[in-house]
Amino acid sequence: MGNELMQQQTEVSTSPGVHSNQVNQYGEKSVYAENIENFHLHTESEVEKDENGQPLVPLTPTRYNSSTRVIYLGNEEIRLPVQLTPQSVISPHELPYINALCEVYAERLKRAVSPADVESLPTALRRNYTEQRKAYYSAESIQRSVREVFADGQEQFEVLKDDAYDGISTTYYDDRLTSVYDRLLAVLNQITSTTLTKSALMNISGLIGNLEKKGVCHILVNDDRIKSWVNIDE
Repeated sequence: MGNELMQQQTEVSTSPGVHSNQVNQYGEKSVYAENIENFHLHTESEVEKDENGQPLVPLTPTRYNSSTRVIYLGNEEIRLPVQLTPQSVISPHELPYINALCEVYAERLKRAVSPADVESLPTALRRNYTEQRKAYYSAESIQRSVREVFADGQEQFEVLKDDAYDGISTTYYDDRLTSVYDRLLAVLNQITSTTLTKSALMNISGLIGNLEKKGVCHILVNDDRIKSWVNIDE
C-alpha cells in the first residue's frame, strides 16, 4: 500500500489542436482537472532565486510568522536568524543614535546627559530611552536577517530606509515644533502612520510593524541621514 501511495501516474488526454482535456495525478500530491486550456502543472515552489540559488525578496504578498520567525514562500519556509535584543551594555554600533537621544534628553533637562547617565534620568525619559533601544534592535534585526537570507535583502532594506526618510522629512524639518523632544516624538509618530510601499519587503505581511518603523528612524541616525535631533540644519 505504501508503494502505491508513493507512485504517481499522470494521464493527459487531449483533443488534437485544442487543449488539455483531463489530468489525473495520484499519490501524495493529488490533482484532478479537466477542460483546462493552456494547462501548466506546478508541483514545486516557483520562488525566484539568483544565480547562486538564494531566494529574492518576494514580489507578491506572502506571510511572516513572528513567533516562529518563518517566512512562507510558496512551498518553502525561510527561517530568520535569532531576534537581536538590547543588552545592558551598549554596543558600539548603537552609539550614534544613543548619543543623539542623549542630546534630546539634555536639551529637555537643561543639563549634560551621556549614555552613562541614562539610569538616572526621570522615569518618562528613561522609559523613552528603553523604547527607542527596543525599536532600534527590532529594525536592525530585520536588516541583518534579510541581508542574510535574501539575495537582494540589503538592497530592499535600503529602499525601505529611503521611503521612510521621505515619509518623515517634512516633520523632521518642521520649525513649528517647540522643542527637540517634541520633534523626536513627532517624527516617531509620523513614521507609524506612513505607508511604506517602495520596498518589496513590505510584501512580507507581518515583517515590518510600527516598532520596526520607529527603529528605522534610529538606523537613519546611524547612517547620518538624520544628522541630529537638536541641530537639524547641520
